[in-house]
Amino acid sequence: MLDEHGFKRKTYDELLTDMESKAKELYGEDINLSSHSALGVFLRIIAWFLALSNELAERVYNSGFIGTATGVQLDRLGSNNSIMRDSAMPAVVVLEIEGNPGYVIEEGVQFKTNNDIVFEMIDVTILDDTGHGSGQAISQIYSDKANVAANTITVVAEPSEDILKVNNPLGATGGSKKENDTTYRARIKVAMQASPGPPINGIITALNQVAGVRSVSVVENSSMAVDSSNNPPKSVHIYAFGGIEEEIGEAIFNSVAAGVQTVGNIAVKVKDLSDFEHVVYYDRATALQIYAGIDVTVNSKFAESGENDIKQAVLNYINSLNMGESVIHSYIYPELYKIAGIKIASVKIGKSADTLASSDVVANIDEAASIRWEDVEVTINVR
Repeated sequence: MLDEHGFKRKTYDELLTDMESKAKELYGEDINLSSHSALGVFLRIIAWFLALSNELAERVYNSGFIGTATGVQLDRLGSNNSIMRDSAMPAVVVLEIEGNPGYVIEEGVQFKTNNDIVFEMIDVTILDDTGHGSGQAISQIYSDKANVAANTITVVAEPSEDILKVNNPLGATGGSKKENDTTYRARIKVAMQASPGPPINGIITALNQVAGVRSVSVVENSSMAVDSSNNPPKSVHIYAFGGIEEEIGEAIFNSVAAGVQTVGNIAVKVKDLSDFEHVVYYDRATALQIYAGIDVTVNSKFAESGENDIKQAVLNYINSLNMGESVIHSYIYPELYKIAGIKIASVKIGKSADTLASSDVVANIDEAASIRWEDVEVTINVR
């Protein structure tokens, strides 16, 4: 039924009740409508097919709204506003390399972790007179598993006498699987709040449209004095979590007003329409690695896929948080109780597997909470 209050589908029981009432109106109150009678069986078959049609109509109705659309329907709503679902992305990391002075490390040279997560150079790096150099590399796998911790990329995958040592002083970021509906839906809503332009919301919108960027934070100093974070007057300090430097730099240049100084440790050269070169600055956000321990008591309605459903619910919440948003452990409970068969749930989170507690994890303005599939420990008790 569609009216001024929206669409409400009729269930199988409601449809059957309506048809039985109509049958009694036509054939008398004493008509046999039991499940063993010919007419009763016929009405139940029709009600079943009508219920399927009503479910389809409800899905079609819901597919027209960002808040309820799923799958390809959500993709199409996003594309109407030029906001595409993020595909699976590799992790990006800066590698510091030591070797023979003057040696040129070309694009495509590979390095890896001890557990064989391979990273490939995307910068051409020339080692200086002291034999040191640095450049960006991306992972060969497109997954959050590639977001490895600092000081773990230490193996030269293609041994060379000119490369002596490699390391990543900072963790890799930006690796992700194909964006799920929950995160994509939230990003569409944020991006639609403003168009790219000088205002802070416009800067956030522009960067959220860069592939691989999961979260953005902007600190504005509109005063004429240096602020408490040492940002200069009339400046913006942008923090981005994920994404490739060159694409982030382009988005910043296209959204920050002329005359406003950008601040950060990462410098990106960009060209304007007249082919003049400019430099914009920003900082990468720090990944706030989260661990979770979920203890649930379930009944017979708990499905075989229940453990995976629990992990996915935790990932959907934590990995959709914006930069600077704290992880509120109590917010995970509603998502868990949506899973059939869970009677009692206990949630503990922390910054390490050894410090889990039923308390919140506070994030700084330059931190983005992140959790991996393997860092969610699920304990299931059957009653």
